[in-house]
Amino acid sequence: MSKVVIFDWGGVVESHENDMQDLKLAKIRMLRRFSDALSDEEILKGFTDVNSKGAKMGTSNNKEEIIDWINLIQKNWKINVPIEDFILAYEEEGRKVKYYKDVVDFAHSLKGRCKLAILSNLLPIDKKRIDEQYDLSYFDKVYLSFEMGLSKPNKKVYDYVIKDLQVLPKEILFIDDDKKNIEMAKKAGWQTCQAFGYELDKIKKAVEDFLNISTI
Repeated sequence: MSKVVIFDWGGVVESHENDMQDLKLAKIRMLRRFSDALSDEEILKGFTDVNSKGAKMGTSNNKEEIIDWINLIQKNWKINVPIEDFILAYEEEGRKVKYYKDVVDFAHSLKGRCKLAILSNLLPIDKKRIDEQYDLSYFDKVYLSFEMGLSKPNKKVYDYVIKDLQVLPKEILFIDDDKKNIEMAKKAGWQTCQAFGYELDKIKKAVEDFLNISTI
């Protein structure tokens, strides 16, 4: 069983439809728990500014850096709540974001037919949500950016995965919604499927062709 199917998370399982509308609403709801002084636009702009300043967040599992990121958010919006309350609100609102359970069910159905892996850019405080949605125990390998210290589409990510899996690049099928991530995977020699979670038929067809099996 040398072939490997690797799934992304955001966009493939968690919805990124309509310019990430569900995620944006989750951020707005979260901040509304602590303050109603800002407009929706100001809240979203503030997240963009914080993320641009805290670019390491997706590639760091350092507790102090996570706290610094949360403190920066709080400073930007002039709120002051316990870190635990902030994380709880983040997790609770994140769970309300739409996700594609049929994609998860399909991924789980492949168990035993090939190796299964996850490759995703995310924050440490997202891990509980991705586990609740995907059930990471089904997967042979889980590659998360904050644990690797690297994020897609950095070429080193793909080199790391190939070395860890100990398979030929052509034996990997990578499913991701982001064009930049797909293009780098192609350069690494992987087979690819650029698709969103609402394109399950496209994902199934790509896997069927890759494994040369019936997935129905």
